[in-house]
Amino acid sequence: MSTYVMFLRGINVGGIRVPMPELRKVLADAGCRDVTTWLATGNVRLDFDGSAEELKQVAERAIGDAFDYEAYVLVRDAESLRELVESWPFTPDEAHHRYIVLGGGSAFESAQAAIDAAPTDEHVAAFGEDLYWRCLKGSTTSTPVAKLLAKREYKATTTTRNLNTLEKMVPDQA
Repeated sequence: MSTYVMFLRGINVGGIRVPMPELRKVLADAGCRDVTTWLATGNVRLDFDGSAEELKQVAERAIGDAFDYEAYVLVRDAESLRELVESWPFTPDEAHHRYIVLGGGSAFESAQAAIDAAPTDEHVAAFGEDLYWRCLKGSTTSTPVAKLLAKREYKATTTTRNLNTLEKMVPDQA
C-alpha cells in the first residue's frame, strides 16, 4: 500500500459539483484507504495498493461515473509532493502568492517568455512535470503567466494549487 496525493481538475466550477464527503466515499468504494480531502477543490491524500498510473485510471473512472463528467486527475506519490514542496525556489514574503502548477512543467519556456515580453513582478521555475509560480497578490488572473495558463493547451491538463495547501497535504514523517 502506497500513499498518494491526487488533484482533481475543474471541479466545483462550471456546473461540475463534487462534494468532498461524497468524493471520499467514491474513492473508498474504489479501493482507496485513509482518504483525506482539503478544501472543496479536489485535493486528496490516500493510500492505494497499486501504481500512480493505476490510481489515476481507477479514480478517473470512479469519479466520472459517480458525478457524471469526464474526470481528470493528477497523481503524485506522497514523497514526490514532499520534495516538490520543500524545493520551493523563491524567497517567500507577504506580498506574493506561492503557487505550484501541477502538470505545468511543459509551460516553463512559454511562461518565462511571457514574463520577458511583459515584465512583471512574477517568477517561474520548472520542477520536473510541475511549475513553481510566484506572483503579486491581487494579480493572479491578470499576469502574463496567468493568461498563458488559461489557454486551452494548458487549461485541460494542469491545475494550480497554493503552496500553503500543499504544505498541509504532505504526510507527517513516520
